[in-house]
Amino acid sequence: MPPTNIERRRIARKFLRIQNFPRVIGAIDGTHVAIKAPSVDEALYFNRKRYHSLNIQLVCDADGVILSYCSRFPGSTHDAFVWANSELKQRFQEGEFGDFLLVGDSGYPLEPHLMVPVSNPSTEAENRYNRGHAQTRVIVEQTIGMLKSRFR
Repeated sequence: MPPTNIERRRIARKFLRIQNFPRVIGAIDGTHVAIKAPSVDEALYFNRKRYHSLNIQLVCDADGVILSYCSRFPGSTHDAFVWANSELKQRFQEGEFGDFLLVGDSGYPLEPHLMVPVSNPSTEAENRYNRGHAQTRVIVEQTIGMLKSRFR
């Protein structure tokens, strides 16, 4: 993650240019990386997509540069659990990143430092927010796609 406020502000300016979301310094998502079936606790690594994996949490900046990752959870683990038990969340809670934010998909909970889509939007403002949020967050999905295509 960007270690200084100067770097955080630089990244936030780039995210701001996408869809006018202020104070965003990263887009977060999880992805499954296939592994051989382990001999110990094999069922924990069997994911909802029906193969053995690790659930890797990634955070990238507006340019698709990976800023943080967590690779210690088995494939059956939900993205929200990985976030809740990550060192990165603890760092946000301790105030290391000030009032800067992450954007994540609906697999994550709404928290003071994590913006997620509005579930069941009922107003045009909520729909606009969700569209802007998706356009801001899509960079992490593109980054994961590029990473996986590069290292098949």
